[in-house]
Amino acid sequence: MSTTPGEPKTAVVRVRLPIHHPPAELRTAVGCAAFLGIVLASAAGLLAWLRSGDRVVHLVAPVLGLLALLCFCVKPMLGRYIRRHGAMVTARVEFGPDGFRQPLEDKTTLVLPWDDVRRFTFREGQPGGRVALTVSLEDEAASRNLNRDCRHKSEDGFILSSALAREEAEKALAAIERYRPGLARWNSKNVRRGGFGVPNPVKRLVKRWSADQARTLVRAEQASAGRLFVLWAAWLAVIADFVAPAFFDIPPGIPLPVAIAIWVFLYLTRYRGDSGEFVMTADAITWRPEEGDPVRVQRTDLARLTVEPSAKKATRYYVSVHATLRRGGDRPLAAKVSPGAAKNVMRLVKA
Repeated sequence: MSTTPGEPKTAVVRVRLPIHHPPAELRTAVGCAAFLGIVLASAAGLLAWLRSGDRVVHLVAPVLGLLALLCFCVKPMLGRYIRRHGAMVTARVEFGPDGFRQPLEDKTTLVLPWDDVRRFTFREGQPGGRVALTVSLEDEAASRNLNRDCRHKSEDGFILSSALAREEAEKALAAIERYRPGLARWNSKNVRRGGFGVPNPVKRLVKRWSADQARTLVRAEQASAGRLFVLWAAWLAVIADFVAPAFFDIPPGIPLPVAIAIWVFLYLTRYRGDSGEFVMTADAITWRPEEGDPVRVQRTDLARLTVEPSAKKATRYYVSVHATLRRGGDRPLAAKVSPGAAKNVMRLVKA
């Protein structure tokens, strides 16, 4: 393993790299938090039920209920954090003359030499306008010089990040072209080089992107005003259900069954549609799923958007969004999203 502590840090380009976490790992983390919330809420309900005459319980049960509410809010809070930062954890890596450098927690640096790299691949079209970065190696043995957090495989190689900020992607691209011209590939465009292998200024790419900065994002699970009202009312009812026995003469057998009924309702009506977002720009509408290729429709080709009930049965109502083209034909965008998201997309298109 190539660890080089105390090596000089001159002539390196530092990049903020959001670490990729597979969706299965994120779902496991959210599921564990939800399970903990159910345990805390059940404990609060049992205390309020069995020890309703104890004054201390009237203070402990609401605290447990609030902690349970925080556990249930982990998913939206985690989703918001990832959309803003690209990942739960962001590492600071370096591209230098000796290769791809990964500072470790023990103050050493793991170096992936340039000679072990077959290609760095940058792929656009990620949610939030971010860029995915993967690296393919000359052989499997070279993976020992990759941090374990970067050893998730994809069709393009090992995933270094699935949500790299565009400016950081441009910085990494320029550094790779500086040290090893031709080693990087952009999925929609390649940097053009002169006859001596000197890359043209990358600023031209940034300049081209700047016209695409005015964008509006609509998440697939975005709730309508009616859905938001139901969610807030349900959670306020749970909190009031546990707090009310402290102030009113309520039989001890009522709070827990009422809370369980509300939780069952929230569980059955949780969002289980497609994960992703709609990206609205002045010249195009793009559906970007979390897994899979984006679907892009130019506004000049678009006659109208249509919304139809989703064919998949569920405890909630879902719709599919289609683009009707001017030249004829129907192009599916998203197969199963919330009506609130579809309504917002339709409103933005007409605007």
